[in-house]
Amino acid sequence: MSDQELTERLINGIVNRLSSEIEEWSNNLRLRAEAELMDGVKAVIDKYADTLENIEKEINMDREYRLYNETMNAKRERLSVIESAYAEVVSKVRERLSSMRGTNDYKKFLRNSILWATSIIESKQLVITASKADEDMVNEIISELNLDAAVNTTDKDLLGVIVSSSDGSIKVDATLDSRLSLMEHQIKTLLTHIAATLKSEA
Repeated sequence: MSDQELTERLINGIVNRLSSEIEEWSNNLRLRAEAELMDGVKAVIDKYADTLENIEKEINMDREYRLYNETMNAKRERLSVIESAYAEVVSKVRERLSSMRGTNDYKKFLRNSILWATSIIESKQLVITASKADEDMVNEIISELNLDAAVNTTDKDLLGVIVSSSDGSIKVDATLDSRLSLMEHQIKTLLTHIAATLKSEA
């Protein structure tokens, strides 16, 4: 082997060794840097862990609060709609019954109202309060039912009658408004059910 070839082999060996050492050093440096970086990240996370946890709690609380608010707003809106629908139903029922005044159907309504009140009072001696517009019809019913009843009239649009015992100890409100009031929960429940049915069909 010539001196030149020997020199080239030595140079190549040194270069290869240096390359290997540089690569190993680079790898170690990268690993060390990654380790230091992870340690740094962990330190930061540890340092701010409580803050991050509190922030997460606040986010969750805010989310729950907003959900609660949205739920309550939806409930209030639904109640408002049901109240409006109920008021409209009551108004239409009153209009419908008022338009029936003077008809046999309206007389039947008054008759049933008086009979219902009489069954509660358990006496034929009564004082019946009715609207002036219904006075004649009420007197007809009293005669037909053979009741011993005095009739008091009022300017109020009762749409029904208020019946009292002769001594005033028992009083039964048999007006449409009173009977609708007794049915308020039932009517609102029905309206809610109808609304839910229509929504599911949409």
